[in-house]
Amino acid sequence: MVNDMDLERSLYTPLLRTIEEPPVSPMASVCMKIMTSLLAIASITIGTVYLDSCTKQYLIPIYLIVSGSFTLFFVMVSLVSCTPNDESNILAFHKIGHIWQTLVSLFSLIWFITGNVWIYRIYEPDYIDKTSPNYCDKTLYLFAFWTTTVTYILLGIALFLGLCGLFCACALGGTMWIGRRTG
Repeated sequence: MVNDMDLERSLYTPLLRTIEEPPVSPMASVCMKIMTSLLAIASITIGTVYLDSCTKQYLIPIYLIVSGSFTLFFVMVSLVSCTPNDESNILAFHKIGHIWQTLVSLFSLIWFITGNVWIYRIYEPDYIDKTSPNYCDKTLYLFAFWTTTVTYILLGIALFLGLCGLFCACALGGTMWIGRRTG
């Protein structure tokens, strides 16, 4: 007879494995990396071209350059495989990788929030009078504004889809668990 605890573990193990290692097709991964790289290059380019074109908030072009460079760097790093050959160093390698990933994520979050403050605080600047203290180039500002806003939209969609998936997994898991219990 199957122990209730074993049954419960067997129901949740596939879901946890999926959360830890999400299934991603190689083609989707390549497409995402290309799109992310193109957006990063556009951010660096627009930030550089319009470096001195926002007197209302001069840090917006710098925000675009740093975030674009940072993103491009980590897309390139993700393309390189560098795992140790011997078994004894794998655990240390994974610990260092987790620490590095945590630091990168923390920096990215802080930089994103800082950029949000710089961008949304000056909405909507003067796009016409270059001598105005409220001036910001329209291309620069709208690019920064919409890339940030689209990030929020995509995060919202991902959160919604994730919650729907979690709800479906729980509903199906609960149905399977009830079916096994009564059967």
